[in-house]
Amino acid sequence: MIRKTIHIQNNSKEDINIDLRHREDAKSAPAIIIVHGFKGFKDFAFFPDLSHRLSMAGYVTITANFSRNGIAYDHNTFENLDKFAENTISHELNDLQAIINNIKEQNIAKRTIDLDRLALLGHSKGGGICILKAAELGDDIKCIVTWGSVNTFSRFNDEQIKTWEKGGVVKVENKRTKQLMPINKTFWEDYTKNKDKFDILKAASKIDNPALFIHGDSDETVASTESEAIHKECSAYVKRLELVEGASHTFGISHPFDIPTEEYQTACLLTENWFDNYLNI
Repeated sequence: MIRKTIHIQNNSKEDINIDLRHREDAKSAPAIIIVHGFKGFKDFAFFPDLSHRLSMAGYVTITANFSRNGIAYDHNTFENLDKFAENTISHELNDLQAIINNIKEQNIAKRTIDLDRLALLGHSKGGGICILKAAELGDDIKCIVTWGSVNTFSRFNDEQIKTWEKGGVVKVENKRTKQLMPINKTFWEDYTKNKDKFDILKAASKIDNPALFIHGDSDETVASTESEAIHKECSAYVKRLELVEGASHTFGISHPFDIPTEEYQTACLLTENWFDNYLNI
């Protein structure tokens, strides 16, 4: 298998670091862009293993660090908290569009990707980002899979909102690293300004192409009812909801990745089968 780490830039000239994986014999292969969540990154927990599995199955996988996700060179802690603080939903959508544009312009895996067979896979907040982008781009995205997706980006309490309204900074603890992750007022301003545009359920109602929503029924971070609501609103002619029994938000996988759990294996199998069916591998 070929694995390369490459760097592209968004419209703000910020770096987006990407891991590209594919088999050595890959030619005109379908591509899957894998999108991390709120405190995620391309090397977090199951992402490298999932990317490897899908690549060995015949796909080109593109797993990225969004430009303001706070990760630099250390894969265990967030070194760029100042960038994390300035992140917004609009910025992540623009980063994802920059990745898609670079694929279509053949700046990524030239002659290896079939440009007519692009798919999105998003975890947690990344699931919401993928739903918005799939609704926006229509047939440019042939199918979508989400793992433990949120169904709203409004996840802050009254006290946190008041802090922003007073010009302050909201800090959220990262339970894994014990870091306090700052979120500036710009996040809330971006969300409130674009509330209708960022409505995940409304976006789901505009998706026409095959959509699979996977969620752990023991998810301690995002309730499985959120994926149930997305599935209900989704207008795709082929859609499916899979609740994985006993699965947590990360399907039992911790960081760094160690041993694949049964719940994770189930999610992987469901995902690969979905892409096999609807990317026509």
